[in-house]
Amino acid sequence: MNRLLDFFFPPHCLLCGSGHSLLPGIYICQACFYDFPVNSHSCKRCGIPLKESIDPVNVLMCGQCLATPPSFDSCWAPFIYAQPLEWVIRRFKFNASLAFAPMLSNLMIQQMPSSLHHGCQADAIIPMPLHNKRLKQRGFNQSLLLAKPIAKAFGLRIDRGCCQRVKDTAHQTGKNARQRQQNIKGAFSFNNINNYQHLVIIDDVVTTGASVAELSRTLKLSGVSRVDVWSLARAEKN
Repeated sequence: MNRLLDFFFPPHCLLCGSGHSLLPGIYICQACFYDFPVNSHSCKRCGIPLKESIDPVNVLMCGQCLATPPSFDSCWAPFIYAQPLEWVIRRFKFNASLAFAPMLSNLMIQQMPSSLHHGCQADAIIPMPLHNKRLKQRGFNQSLLLAKPIAKAFGLRIDRGCCQRVKDTAHQTGKNARQRQQNIKGAFSFNNINNYQHLVIIDDVVTTGASVAELSRTLKLSGVSRVDVWSLARAEKN
């Protein structure tokens, strides 16, 4: 059926409209893909991009994580939150351009190192939850849309019922790191009824890490031993 649809309605790049050199399963062309900023040198703990002059083999963590490690145990983000990927993510989240969802999920799947998912013994995936008010306004949870294909590809379970966002926080955009931490404090509740020990949080963007850190703290207070973060993009340090 897919081949028949492709014959009558040839796919085009979702970004530039080109019908040539499309990457399989992603529906963007190679030229547009090469414009996405890859997070090739990053802190293994928080995922923040590091300078390319830093040896990624010998330097595993940034200075901030060495001094004050976050509550989550690792963060993997294949791309840097910068243009043109920033435009794509914002269209996806705030303009309900849901056609981007499979593309972004497949980008994560194809960029994920085999050592990460083959060795992953996580009990479940937790998509970053939205408050009910925000969910009704937006109509979808972008993290859940990203998580579904990833969970299917790697045989992982999604649990979206055990964790809730109980505090309707203001938007984090425009706030500095300290303001984000205060804004998100106490925002989540978690019922570890399944006695989870290892969970993966999936989010679209990690900016300062305040939201995933607060959620990880909540999970660990309920008995979870390890929390990993998988995010499409990681913002650079301001």
